[in-house]
Amino acid sequence: MAKPNGSSSPRDPRMAKVTSKIAAAGDQPFYSFEVFPPKTDIGTSNLVDRIERMTSLDPTWLHVTWGAGGSTHETSLNLVGAAQGIGLDTCLHLTCTNMLKDLLDGALEKAKELGVVNLLALRGDPPRGEEYWTASDDRFQHATDLVQYIRAKHDDYFCIGVAGYPEGHADSEDKVSDIEYLFQKQQAGADFVVTQLFYDVNVFMEWYRACRARGITIPILPGIMPIQNYQSFRRMTNLCKSCIPSEIVKELELIQHDDAAVKDYGVSLAVKMMQALRAEGIQGYHLCTLNLEKSVTRVLQQLGWITQESIAASKRARVSPCAGEDPCAGPLPKSVNLLRAAAGVPNGPAGSTSRTDSPGSWDEFPNGRFGDARSPAYGDLDGYGVGLKLPPAEALRQWGYPTTLSDISKLFSSYLAGTLATIPWSEEPLRAETKSISRYLTQLNDDRHWWTVGSQPAVDGAASGDEVFGFGPKGGYVFQKSFVELFLAEDELDEFERRASEDAEDRKRRGLGDEGVIKYFAGNRKGESRSNMAKGDVNSVTWGVFPGKEVITTTMIEEMSFQAWREEAFSIWIEWSYLYPVGSPSRKFIQELADTRWLVSVCHHDFKQEGALWQWLLEQPSRKP
Repeated sequence: MAKPNGSSSPRDPRMAKVTSKIAAAGDQPFYSFEVFPPKTDIGTSNLVDRIERMTSLDPTWLHVTWGAGGSTHETSLNLVGAAQGIGLDTCLHLTCTNMLKDLLDGALEKAKELGVVNLLALRGDPPRGEEYWTASDDRFQHATDLVQYIRAKHDDYFCIGVAGYPEGHADSEDKVSDIEYLFQKQQAGADFVVTQLFYDVNVFMEWYRACRARGITIPILPGIMPIQNYQSFRRMTNLCKSCIPSEIVKELELIQHDDAAVKDYGVSLAVKMMQALRAEGIQGYHLCTLNLEKSVTRVLQQLGWITQESIAASKRARVSPCAGEDPCAGPLPKSVNLLRAAAGVPNGPAGSTSRTDSPGSWDEFPNGRFGDARSPAYGDLDGYGVGLKLPPAEALRQWGYPTTLSDISKLFSSYLAGTLATIPWSEEPLRAETKSISRYLTQLNDDRHWWTVGSQPAVDGAASGDEVFGFGPKGGYVFQKSFVELFLAEDELDEFERRASEDAEDRKRRGLGDEGVIKYFAGNRKGESRSNMAKGDVNSVTWGVFPGKEVITTTMIEEMSFQAWREEAFSIWIEWSYLYPVGSPSRKFIQELADTRWLVSVCHHDFKQEGALWQWLLEQPSRKP
């Protein structure tokens, strides 16, 4: 049988169109899963293993997201190929904003080569600044433009989905206008709709009926995201401007410091929402997994749509499309193994670089930026990824037009004092535990121009239910080593390294151990690195002990995770600079800082000495003019 690109293959890798699968469902409920490209190679490899396990939950198809401007295009396409190699129908997301036309055309051709027939056409992030808008073609400014372009270039080869906004898009004048835009997407050739997440079923149903009244007849799938932890929930709902019913806010605030209880609540809420939607006649659901498997599994079990027996039967029945063949002979199974090979993982689950505990344990507690870089969920769990989260006008209003070191330091210190709502690296208010060390952070910012973008205090056995430092179920104890991430100049890093080395030698002479208590990773925008950590060493900086459980480490800083964050941290400098005109003093100044500063992550390993890290840092002579 001929492949879509005309070459021959022993089988046609094309999968079923979403519209065909919806029609085949009849009056039975169905659901899709959404995953995003992980930030690390080993995270991607482990996501493939996770997807393979999640096939036993019988999703009707799988969505793979697409980074802004095509930033994840290679990983996204590889994941789509791997998922199809496993035997899942897939839907690839595509954005047009900030996307070069050649990259878009290449992605569409690669999708056809892989046999992908389902796309979700999105506008993507709005342009920020003159250079940030890289798509010079006037045709690519809205999702409707992308739908029309795909139809003109590829006719009906692709089944095209689009996004819907039950609470209205942030850029729409009102809901009526927003529904009109959705109608235009249908007229342009869209085949189905996936909505942004929401938590008020009544709001969704009112919008749904208005869509039908306008003449939008294509299938509409509500976006459901089980809440994984309180902070990521607040972050995501703030970013997409979701209206949360007051009772949900109140109930979550009561348990916000108990991660296990929040996760249970998230499952229960998703079940109630889907039951209410089902009672209104909604059949299909889009489940945002955030690359996690436990919550969606529990949701489907509590709905009665899957059972342990059906999961086991699905595992037995599912056979690789190339079973009995050379695992690298067919193009799609080969892509599965290529992703594993890129991370140094043997062909098959749980390679030698995987964690020794159960992969399912990664879902136990939040896995944010400071979590395990091997986890598929490593990174900020907001679905938006790295980048400025404010519209340009608001960003300029808050951050002004910096041209001096003092201007930058003032931004950071104002944020620490609570008089500035955001900085480019954080759009969230300061957390309570950070407030406990804000006086030290302010000194670093004001006295040295060392700008801090991540930190935590030392904690020696706080109760797991503590409102400031606790996590996990009650009845346990939490421990933390102090650490901070900051930007400093290269000559300051030289002095920093010299002092750390001298301290380590002094401890050795005094018989206090072969290792120093100051450990660090450092890197710059060019990718140069420094560290006093041995290859493979890890800074485990937060852990908890709980009745009947092994010690749970939730925060780890290692080379892999640091390098992923280093790349993102410096990209934010550049994106910030794009808010200002070409050649302007602010743009040149910010880009100069991006080119000359180093990002340093430093940890003090004596967690019983609460102020030891801050004292050590502030002892370094200031070279501030």
